[in-house]
Amino acid sequence: MRRGVVISYNKTAGFGFIKDTNKQKISFHNEDPLAIFKRFEMVQFEISFVGNSLQAVNVMHVLDKSRQPLSIPETFIDSV
Repeated sequence: MRRGVVISYNKTAGFGFIKDTNKQKISFHNEDPLAIFKRFEMVQFEISFVGNSLQAVNVMHVLDKSRQPLSIPETFIDSV
């Protein structure tokens, strides 16, 4: 699985963008109403063709030791 950071997410539309470790901006669509993503949260995902474009699929939070979503400081977003 790949890893990255959520750089934007619209919870109403369930649509957002991830910046992966290769510094690529990848879109994703979340159909799980219980999974809410926030900016700067670390996620892991797979890449797939959806329609005619690459998208992140099976997006899941990366959890810390207390099982909470792991976030990175905003200042580190450009280094990811």
